[in-house]
Amino acid sequence: MLHIDSNIFWTVFNLLLLFILLRIFLFKPVLGMIEKRKNTISSALSEADQKNADAAALKVQYENSLKDAKQESFQIVSEAKERAQGQYNQIIDKAHADATQIVQQANAAAQADRERMMKDARGELAEVALAAASKLLGTTVDAKTNKAMLDAFLAEAGDAE
Repeated sequence: MLHIDSNIFWTVFNLLLLFILLRIFLFKPVLGMIEKRKNTISSALSEADQKNADAAALKVQYENSLKDAKQESFQIVSEAKERAQGQYNQIIDKAHADATQIVQQANAAAQADRERMMKDARGELAEVALAAASKLLGTTVDAKTNKAMLDAFLAEAGDAE
């Protein structure tokens, strides 16, 4: 028969016992810590991915806000330019209207001065003509007759123009 030495039996028994004890007291806690660490790392990675996604979304939102702000500023500048151009056109139109009115008033004043001067000149001419006629005729005429002759002369002079 086969003879097995008791030392071998106790060695195998000790090895099996050591393996079971190591498995219970060392491998399970170490494997548990490794699993826990793995879960912690996994959750940290997923949290980092989530934060990266949030940051990317915020970046996109910021870029869109910046683009909207630029468009709004261009629109505001454009509207301000349009308002300024409108005010400029109003000022120019008012200036043209004022200038036209001033020219019309100056023309009217010049026409009135011209007519007054013509009337004065006619009156003086009529007086000279009456004085010359009086000297030629050698008679003096009263004020009524002078006025009638003057009016007739002025009417003739006015028709001649």
